[in-house]
Amino acid sequence: MGALSQPLAQLKDIHLPDPVHNYPIALGWWLLLAGLLITLIILVIKWQKRRRLSKAKQLALKQLKSTNNADQIVTLMKWAAFQYFPRQEVASLHGKQLLEFFKQKLKDKHQENFQTLCAEQLNSKYQPIENIESCNTLKQAAQLWLSQALPPKPLKESTQNQQGVLQ
Repeated sequence: MGALSQPLAQLKDIHLPDPVHNYPIALGWWLLLAGLLITLIILVIKWQKRRRLSKAKQLALKQLKSTNNADQIVTLMKWAAFQYFPRQEVASLHGKQLLEFFKQKLKDKHQENFQTLCAEQLNSKYQPIENIESCNTLKQAAQLWLSQALPPKPLKESTQNQQGVLQ
């Protein structure tokens, strides 16, 4: 009867289980970590590429602020074009041809504004512009072109195919 009267005496001490280790981490967490690392690497590469591409644009915009001569403004725009477009496409352009080149590189919504800002000044590049207001409008046109046309967006494959057929 002694054993029945003391049921607590039959209990054994409570033992805690061995601690659960955090390693190895489950496969799903490794996959998530790998995906995050790959995404981070891709973002850094794209950021560096964009920064490298826009370096000439930023330099041209910076130089434009300190330029007050129409000839220097047009030369700066042409220099920026050399940085992004093939040299043989840009080198021989001047006057109306250069204006058309610059205009074609802009989106449709900016072309008319660019045309009105710089039509006369760009056509008379080799004639001195004494009017400060005319020089300022050319500077605004250059600002518009540099900020909106550069760096050029890569052509989509369908657009390239259409242009190849047209030529």
